[in-house]
Amino acid sequence: MAKTIIPVTAGVSTWGESRDCTVRALANSTGLRYGNAHNILRKHGRKDKRGCTCNVWHDAYISNGMSLVGVYGTTKGARYLAKKISVVAQKGTTLGSILPKLTNGSYIVIITRHALAVVDGGVVDMNLNRSNSRVIAVYKHS
Repeated sequence: MAKTIIPVTAGVSTWGESRDCTVRALANSTGLRYGNAHNILRKHGRKDKRGCTCNVWHDAYISNGMSLVGVYGTTKGARYLAKKISVVAQKGTTLGSILPKLTNGSYIVIITRHALAVVDGGVVDMNLNRSNSRVIAVYKHS
């Protein structure tokens, strides 16, 4: 059975919004207010109360000071992102395997169907996440 990764804190959020993990990850990793992060993702095409595709979150993250650390694995999402930005995906990894490498700084980790922030090695998220969750991409805040 997969180990559960418990967040160190839930971070920012707002009532009345849903499927906003990409917004919360941006706010929690950069220190932006939730509303500002929400507006950034909206500007790039995210609809309220809807999840968004890598076309939206990748452009929003890159245009707001995040740098891509890597794309990982052969999941559909990783293949699509790698093709979109013309990079070769690195060997696949899991959330549990990559966390020990993210001890210094602020990151956004995209796993299958979810985004979360990692700040100085601690997960900042409202959800419990499985350690065997497949990582699609990692972004670092400059």
